[in-house]
Amino acid sequence: MQFMKMSYKGFEFNINPKNFKISMSKSTAKYNTVYDGQICTEKGKGCAVVSGKGYFVGADAAGKAFELVRVFNKKGSDYLFLPNSVPIKMHFTSLDISYSSGNDRVEYSFEFTQECNTKSEEHTVGYTYALENENLFDIASRTGVQIESIVKCNDIGDIFAVKEGEKIWLI
Repeated sequence: MQFMKMSYKGFEFNINPKNFKISMSKSTAKYNTVYDGQICTEKGKGCAVVSGKGYFVGADAAGKAFELVRVFNKKGSDYLFLPNSVPIKMHFTSLDISYSSGNDRVEYSFEFTQECNTKSEEHTVGYTYALENENLFDIASRTGVQIESIVKCNDIGDIFAVKEGEKIWLI
């Protein structure tokens, strides 16, 4: 069985990293109840982070490392393709390269951070503010509130006509 090669912005790793880790998180809030209990609710999902280590070997190891540095220096995000994972739109946020004598082995470590429009949900319970290029479906997904409920309690005729910074009630 042949695994897919890790790739990003047209750069394909000729040898997949020896290990990589996908880290995901959610923010939660705990509230004390009247009867000495607690309620825990999800407030939002954080951006995923992919990190790992690997190496290039052979006569072209230094050249492959140089190509990787060029990809790191390109601005913007793109899809990161990983073995056994779905593609994730990410920013290349960290790269460390270590050359060995002889230029036939170059070790690297990396970090990619997911492009996401999450915003700290530190707001008064009951509303949020629309982020850039969001529609009501995006807000429903980000907040975990049913789209029908959002449409019902907001006076918005078109679910795609939400403006950045607009207060959206979540009842």
